[in-house]
Amino acid sequence: MAKMKNNDNTLYSKESFFESFFRDNYSRLYYYALNFIPNSEICKDIVSDAFRHLWEKDGEIVPQTILSYMYTSVRNLCIDHIRHSEVENNYIAEYLHVTSDLNDDSWTETEDRIQEIMKIIETLPPMTRFIMEQNYLQRKKYKEIADITEMTESGVRKHIMKGLEVIRRNFSVKYKKGGNQN
Repeated sequence: MAKMKNNDNTLYSKESFFESFFRDNYSRLYYYALNFIPNSEICKDIVSDAFRHLWEKDGEIVPQTILSYMYTSVRNLCIDHIRHSEVENNYIAEYLHVTSDLNDDSWTETEDRIQEIMKIIETLPPMTRFIMEQNYLQRKKYKEIADITEMTESGVRKHIMKGLEVIRRNFSVKYKKGGNQN
């Protein structure tokens, strides 16, 4: 157990010094943290973290500088919390910006296009349709599809190119220059 000396050179344990220091200074450090962060629960957590760091600190605690050390520690933890909150707020703002761009109309339009693509795929020759479904719906690689269909990867690639060409041709007629011409 670590022994310490106070100003009158009396020895006492680290635990008793820490307990006394905690009782005498927790409130003032808590109110100091409230100057930075107007949330009492967060301030309690910050001050508790500062005391935990102090307890875990190796070496002797110097009673003459411990209070200024704790004020600095609490201030730095408050600043860290504020910075972290700003980063979180930036992520939230960016998320809201991105999701606001995807309104209901664009989702409906996307769904409509997917349905049209599925109808076009249904009109393809059976082997091309099977290969397109395996590749795009089942997420299988060319090699896997080649093994299933007993053809070469090059043959699979040709069927996919043929299917994509039919889809592109249908969409180039319906969506010239980005406008829907229904």
